[in-house]
Amino acid sequence: MSEKRPHLIQSVERALKILDCFDPLNTQLSLSEISEKVGLNISTVHGILNTLFTYSYIDRNPDNGKYRLGLKFLFKANLVSDNLDLKEIGHPFIKALTEKYQETTNLCFYQNGEIYCVDTVWSPLSYLIVSSKVGYGLPIHATASGKLILANLSQEELEKNLRDYNFAKLTKTTITDKQQLLDMLDTIRKQGFSTEEEEVEFGAYSVAAPIKNHKGRVFATVSISGPVARIKENEAQIREDLIETSKAISREFGWTCLDDLDTK
Repeated sequence: MSEKRPHLIQSVERALKILDCFDPLNTQLSLSEISEKVGLNISTVHGILNTLFTYSYIDRNPDNGKYRLGLKFLFKANLVSDNLDLKEIGHPFIKALTEKYQETTNLCFYQNGEIYCVDTVWSPLSYLIVSSKVGYGLPIHATASGKLILANLSQEELEKNLRDYNFAKLTKTTITDKQQLLDMLDTIRKQGFSTEEEEVEFGAYSVAAPIKNHKGRVFATVSISGPVARIKENEAQIREDLIETSKAISREFGWTCLDDLDTK
């Protein structure tokens, strides 16, 4: 027996379809454009828009008369994003990566100049990455996740983080020169991922990809760590899977990738 379709309130459904017309490619729409998109007559659409406008879910641009999403959505979005749990959402994803590659995977969270590992799925091959321990603060200048966060900060935030920063030399390959680090951050921005080769621990190699929130801001990372030889052997595929995983987790936090939109 087929599952019974739930009873829908037509007026609410119409209002939601109107709201769904707005996306990163259509931030402002005229009354006629909305009417055409939802397949409703102009008077009906106008009435729904007026109701949404009254409750601040829709705004109207005084310069061109077009409609746009209202400020109420900003408030509601913050309520949702503040209650989303990175570990709860991300754990199934990093578990799948560990099962596929048999390497340690991590979720790291950035806040107020610090980056911490909040969840780890350990490799069954018994290779301990000390910097992957949950709750440990990570050296932001040396880890793949730390450098990725730095690369995505605003210029003002970056300068604040590196002002009087202690570039501790953890291994012989740790970057301790500020300009050298800045040059590396430029490369990371362009390629969209970060790597770390024995900069924190001898013999360890990591690859990290960014996790974004609903505003497109990088606030966390997903990474894979393991012995240099093993990671490098599959690095191209690992990198590809990490980037796809980071996009999937980001979508759970409300981030919309333009590549995902149907622009036909």
